[in-house]
Amino acid sequence: MENGKPRAILGWIAAAATTVASTACHSLLDADLPGEVEVSTLGDPALGPIVVNGGISAFECALSSYVTATGVISDELVKSINIVQYIPWEHRLLTPDTPDLATGSCDTGSGYGVYTPLQTARFTSEDAGRRLEGWTDAQVTGRTGLMATVAAYAGYSYVYLGEGFCEMAIDGGPLLTRAQVLALAEQRFTTAMQLAQTANNADILNMAAIGRARARLDLGRKADASADATLVPNNYAKTASRGTENSRRLNRIFEHNTRLGFATVHPRFRTMTFGGVADPRVRVDFAGSRGQDNVHNLYRALKYTAQSTPIRFGSWQEAQLIIAEATGGQGAVQIINALHTRAGLPAFSSTDPAQIMSQIIDERSRELFLEGYRFGDMLRYNIPFDAAAPAENDGVPYGTSTCMPLPNVERRGNPNIGG
Repeated sequence: MENGKPRAILGWIAAAATTVASTACHSLLDADLPGEVEVSTLGDPALGPIVVNGGISAFECALSSYVTATGVISDELVKSINIVQYIPWEHRLLTPDTPDLATGSCDTGSGYGVYTPLQTARFTSEDAGRRLEGWTDAQVTGRTGLMATVAAYAGYSYVYLGEGFCEMAIDGGPLLTRAQVLALAEQRFTTAMQLAQTANNADILNMAAIGRARARLDLGRKADASADATLVPNNYAKTASRGTENSRRLNRIFEHNTRLGFATVHPRFRTMTFGGVADPRVRVDFAGSRGQDNVHNLYRALKYTAQSTPIRFGSWQEAQLIIAEATGGQGAVQIINALHTRAGLPAFSSTDPAQIMSQIIDERSRELFLEGYRFGDMLRYNIPFDAAAPAENDGVPYGTSTCMPLPNVERRGNPNIGG
């Protein structure tokens, strides 16, 4: 960090597509491929939609990296590559000085950059929000809706920082607990919902509602989380777009799993069934080959079939499982069976509260497979991490770390922490 801002900030600023200048682009928000804008021009209200796109672009790249990295930590994936930088992720040996954890980017050519991309995404959206607040509706068309958008995306950045890291610091501030970071996420989502209602923006309202439900569930406020989740309409889904314009836009899970063979699907997710019926929510196939290390058989997650496959990060299904967890009992059983009916699976039946809760946890691992949830769930539910990787033969012992440590680049550069 430098002066309380992520070092990568000046690299994002931006977010106009290369097609923005084209008359075929009906709106600046139609742009898909982020570019760069001179910092000196960012005070121009005409660039309001562009700085909003900057926040979205930064978040989508960070999400792609986070889902892949935590998929390895939380045993959705197993590393199948011989490059040393991937060992700390698989073996839970992350330290505050692990290079790609601390300073890695979300470019698919690097390791698993997590901290800097998420901080960059958070800062970009919050900076865009501050700029929009300083402009007027006359200067920026749709300003309220744009402010709702950046608040919602900032909220999700806080969610991942709060769920994934042991502690955190924001903009050079003091150390924050995971709960304090999640409380900041809740605040951003509340702001987003209020602004989205004013702007009559249903998509951002739904996105923020499921985001706030997630943050509140993380905070142990089940009733509040359930109230938010009930607002999410049937079949709603929020996704991060992916594309082939450059390496930052690629779906990193597809790249590392299917195309490059750097990671294979963990055995527990290779042949998931319920009542003897294959679960279509976790579709996996054998590539007929081994991964990059020539040791692990390569199993591919069919959820992501191309470099441009979007990544879902908020959905009606998640909302339903939040309601189920908050409700418990036969209400939860009914929700589980509604999801089973959609998936073509046999019904679940139980009156045992512990068994019902166990099934909810299992349903989350299936319904939200490789969407960036399992790592947070393992920490929240105290699910044991693997002691060793399947078929692992590199001789590296497993560590005992769970949540990701705050990098020393933050401690050393932050006068309110020190290191």
